[in-house]
Amino acid sequence: MYVTRRAQALSCAAFALAAVTAVPAPAFAQQCLPAGGQITPVPWAQDLLAPDLAWQAGTGEGQRVAVISTGVGDSPFLSGRVAGSIDLAPADAYGGTSGTADCLGTGTGAAGIVAGAELPGTGFHGVAPDARILSAKVVGDRYPTGSQPADAVAPDTIADAIDWAAEQDASVIAVAAVSYRDSERLRDAVRRALAGDALVVAAVGDASRDDPPGTTPYPAAHPGVLGVGAITRTTEIAGFSRRGEVDLVAPGEDVVAPHPGGGLGTAAGTAYATAYVAGTAALVRAYRPRLSTEDVASRLLATATPASEGTGSAAYGHGIVNPHQAVLAGTAAGAPVALPPMTTEAVTAEELARQRETDRSTTLASGLAAAGAALAALLAAVAVFGPRGRRRRWRTGRAPSPPAHREPESPGPLGGLFGDRGR
Repeated sequence: MYVTRRAQALSCAAFALAAVTAVPAPAFAQQCLPAGGQITPVPWAQDLLAPDLAWQAGTGEGQRVAVISTGVGDSPFLSGRVAGSIDLAPADAYGGTSGTADCLGTGTGAAGIVAGAELPGTGFHGVAPDARILSAKVVGDRYPTGSQPADAVAPDTIADAIDWAAEQDASVIAVAAVSYRDSERLRDAVRRALAGDALVVAAVGDASRDDPPGTTPYPAAHPGVLGVGAITRTTEIAGFSRRGEVDLVAPGEDVVAPHPGGGLGTAAGTAYATAYVAGTAALVRAYRPRLSTEDVASRLLATATPASEGTGSAAYGHGIVNPHQAVLAGTAAGAPVALPPMTTEAVTAEELARQRETDRSTTLASGLAAAGAALAALLAAVAVFGPRGRRRRWRTGRAPSPPAHREPESPGPLGGLFGDRGR
């Protein structure tokens, strides 16, 4: 989390437990996500965020975005866009594997939202289509089972993925997978990535009613990490999106994303919201390469579109990520700094006496100036009107009375009024 709000997270725990979502079901070898279909219209998430408005400044060229998730499968939208990959997923406890690059499809969908190409016949495209993807697979055919939330991943597995991404010179690391346990290795991996100028963006996870109390998502809760929640097409917070460690929100319900094997489909989860923020960060880094990781994070927060609960809420954080403003808006560099409290100094008796003397002097000077102005006006009046008064021997001048006009006692003939008409 970019600015930790631990107390806020604890206060919202009860609310998070009540949230209900359809988290990804465990996928066995024969139950992998099938290929998608054709979706022609522009997805609502793209209409809302309009990332193409920022493309006048660039489309993510030169940026390597790591996607830590379920792997990245084959998709025409990602053809030639995957610069490297690694499989760190633990072995399936039940044995067997599908042998596919991405059985569950979350990683492929997230990668497509980050950098998917524009293809004929569909309105879908990624936020930063010229960025390159680094895929770190930390989940195999299904999520590990146990007492933790259904989408949990071991913290050290995510730590290894972050370290690998940093070694591959990722400028943005999108942690679409979530751990609900912290570890020293994970904290160290995050610190190394940030120190190496990689921006870390992490999903806050998808809540369910069976979550244990006080569930905290990692690495979203770590200092310096941007935690991302999900919103619906009405810009309301998604019911499954966790509260408390959120810095930004983005579309994450009923979003369009590529499927492994081709085609498109709809999906839901904070993993996809994280991809929208990561793609936006890639646009910013491509256009403003001199900005530090801290400056990029501050810019994303400062340019976010305010959400319904205002800035700083447990559900929305700073608001909805805004690609156009994040890339092109003018903002102050550096992290926000609180102004020091205002201090007042005690005024001594000598200073009070000096101030009173100054006030008296000012009042006297103002009075003399006003009197001088009045005297000058009087002298000017005497100079103008004095000679005229002497000529009239100081008698008031009056205009002559008009000559008296006597009305006739009886009306005369009407000819003077109407002439000789009728004669």
